Amino acid sequence: MTPQARPVLGLDIGGSHVTAALVDPGAREVRRDSRTVLHVAHDSPASLLTDGWARVALLACANEVGRVAGVGVAMPSPFEYARGVARHRHKFAALYGVNVRESLRDAWAGTPLADTSPVFGNDADLFALGEAWAGAARGRTRVLGVTLGTGLGSGFVVAGRVVTSGEGVPPEGELWNTPYAGALAEDSVSTRALVDAYTRSGGPQLNPADLAARARQGDVGARQVWQQFGEHLAAVLTPVVQDFKPDVVVVGGNLTQAWTLFSAPLKLLGVPCEASRLLDEAALLGAAALVLDQHG
Repeated sequence: MTPQARPVLGLDIGGSHVTAALVDPGAREVRRDSRTVLHVAHDSPASLLTDGWARVALLACANEVGRVAGVGVAMPSPFEYARGVARHRHKFAALYGVNVRESLRDAWAGTPLADTSPVFGNDADLFALGEAWAGAARGRTRVLGVTLGTGLGSGFVVAGRVVTSGEGVPPEGELWNTPYAGALAEDSVSTRALVDAYTRSGGPQLNPADLAARARQGDVGARQVWQQFGEHLAAVLTPVVQDFKPDVVVVGGNLTQAWTLFSAPLKLLGVPCEASRLLDEAALLGAAALVLDQHG
């Protein structure tokens, strides 16, 4: 099997679990039979975190004949992606200063992943790259990816590569800390902002899924909160779209399950806006695309 035909192993690190899967580079698809999830709490000791991540990687490629072409890891910031060193102080606090690349390599000694050196990318960046490589933005040159959940994530892709600087790209490619409405963008565009807006209107504290259900059942207050959420998102994105000039904006994250409730204001951006087609597989595919790009 040629290196180009070998599958790539992708890992997506989350606060409560890690997902690993093989990616077929020819089909640009996740091999569903390899998909493995392991629950690892973010406040676990460093050794339990890295050992868990190493173990789920091995489980995902347990039935693979031959070596994988490489391992790509989608990792939340703050993280020194080139060096593989963690700089987290809240989630994954025990990893602060730990070289995660070396920890994984040590854990893989004597296994089929021995001598494999993982490459790391920001999880929101790899979401955008995955959508550009295999999803809603495939074939587009300039892509803006946005993830909506506990925070506001963003990734910028130009000609198949993540960019964190350059024309129209905010510092480090991050939107969450953009000044907006006297605070930060994330204070108006996140799960917390959505839930708080509903409680301020006099409603009970609900999670986004229940809030969406209420809106679909005709709750006027819930519908207004979702509409206002979309308006805030459009307002945050407007100057970015004007400066970066993307061919498409792709929106992912948990809140896209309510896409029809908040997407209408995004039409005012003047560029196509798509909900993610890959959902939680986007970062895995982006991690694979990163490996393939770095390996030439």
